[in-house]
Amino acid sequence: PPRKQTSKPTYLVDHASLRSDQRPTMVGMKLPPPPTRSTITTTTSAGSHELKVEGYSVTKLLVDGERIESSKFRAAGHDFQICYYPNKYRKKDCNTGRISAPPGAQMLHAGSNATISFFLKLAGGSKGKDVRAEFQFSLVPRHGGEPAAPGAPAKVRFVGERHVVTFPRKHNGVEYWGLKISKKELEKSPEYLWDDSFVVRCEISVVEKPIVRSHDFMVCRCKDDLCKHHHLTGASLVKDVVVNYFLKCLGI
Repeated sequence: PPRKQTSKPTYLVDHASLRSDQRPTMVGMKLPPPPTRSTITTTTSAGSHELKVEGYSVTKLLVDGERIESSKFRAAGHDFQICYYPNKYRKKDCNTGRISAPPGAQMLHAGSNATISFFLKLAGGSKGKDVRAEFQFSLVPRHGGEPAAPGAPAKVRFVGERHVVTFPRKHNGVEYWGLKISKKELEKSPEYLWDDSFVVRCEISVVEKPIVRSHDFMVCRCKDDLCKHHHLTGASLVKDVVVNYFLKCLGI
């Protein structure tokens, strides 16, 4: 009689438990290409200007809304001017009355006869582009002032907030508010108001055009410091070989 055939049992194989020489190979598997890379570098140019106001008591006699402009000064690649208001100012005073200002230009601080105010404006236009800038006004101590008690934090006076603004290319003459000081407080501070004069400083930083570069660089995702050191050492070794042996042999 014919022999009865029995089916062989099927076993599941755990490939992870096999040795490397026992694992099946994948034929025709294509690795993806490496990623392309680029870099964006953004920098700022910084500058500062100090304006001395002499005859402070005389400037208080100016009419409301009248301002005194500093000479033009170069900072961070652009020309600026400081506008000093010894008395009350109005919105239209800050805008020179010629054009409507962009939103935020005349900040929301009302002037009064009890305060003096300082504004910053871009002088001479911006050559066809907006100027993004950060600035801060402060008064400069003339002869130090009283030292703080031991362990007490130093008292900072007459320093405005840092403002980030955009001087629009189509709105020449727009002024941005920077600092408002009480006349009463100033006149009680001989370390700042000395011989009927004071000095105001304006620090400016302007954002430059970003630089975009397309190049290859290695991104090390190693968590081991020894491995990172190996990458850096290898790169340095390749550079030394190229410079010391290859280029010098060619007389370069």
